[in-house]
Parts: sequence; C-alpha cells; structure tokens
Amino acid sequence: MADRARTRIWTYRVIYLLFGISVILYRILPLDTGTPGLPGPDLILCVTLAWSLRQPATVPIWAVLVLFLLADFLLQRAPGLWTALALAALEFLRNRRSGLTEIPFLVEWGVIAGVVLAMILGERVVLWVLAAQQPSLGLTLMEGLATIVIYPVIVLFSKFLLGMDRLPAAELEPGRP
Repeated sequence: MADRARTRIWTYRVIYLLFGISVILYRILPLDTGTPGLPGPDLILCVTLAWSLRQPATVPIWAVLVLFLLADFLLQRAPGLWTALALAALEFLRNRRSGLTEIPFLVEWGVIAGVVLAMILGERVVLWVLAAQQPSLGLTLMEGLATIVIYPVIVLFSKFLLGMDRLPAAELEPGRP
C-alpha cells in the first residue's frame, strides 16, 4: 500500500517536471506570427499552486526551485526573483494548508488570486527598489489575471483527468510537505 502511494507521488512529480519543462520550451520557441497578442497565463505557477493545495507531496520544494530557476534563466527574467516569490507563495499556502482543505472552491480561488497579485506586487517592488527594467504594468497585470482565470481549468483537469483530489485535513501530517 505504501509502495503504491509512493509510486503515485513520484508519477505526479515526473508529470509536474515534464509539464513545466514543456511549457518553458514552448515559450522559448520562435513561434512569433507577427501580431502581438495578450500575454498568456503562468501555467507553471498555476499548476504549482493548485497541486500544492491538493496533494502537497507531489510538488516538492526542490522541483519548484529547479523548474522556476530554469524558467527565470531561459525566459530572461530577473534570476531567482520569481523563484523566490513562488517559493514564498508555496510556503504561505503550505503553512495554511489545514485551514484551506475544507473551504469552498470560490474561497480557495480568492486566496490564489490574492497570492498571485501579491507575487506580482512583490516583483514590481523589488525591481523598482533595484532600479531594474520592468515589463509594463498592464502586461504584468494581464498575465496575472490570465493566471487567476485559468486556475479553475487547471483544478478541473487535475481532478478529473489526473485523479488529484484534495486531501482531507485528517490525512495531512504536520511534519510532511
């Protein structure tokens, strides 16, 4: 029984890493058609937050660190900044995990929206303090809004296609991620 659970967790971890790498590779492909479009959602962040609330063991800190740092370097973002913000958001949600297991989905969605907006604001403040070049506020907010809007789709995909339900509060161990 324990081997089956461990195998399932590692399967989800491999899916998470492969999904993240494929999203990064897709974003760096030269698929420009000449017409600028709206910025898409941050799918890696969305999956990370959704899975960390549903099955926290499937999104280990080392995988988030590797994936987000790789994305920072390949997508030419400030190295480590978005990674640090993602890790802070992940830890924020993990520390409140027991209180978030029994809430309705709309409240969970609101919490995720607040976390994503706090990450965007944190990134803007750090880049402003360092006097670094920033993307336009409108594009950044549209990407954040797209991430918030796509969150229910990611949750539905995770629940119905991957079978990833929320763990009840009784199954959450305080010492385990």
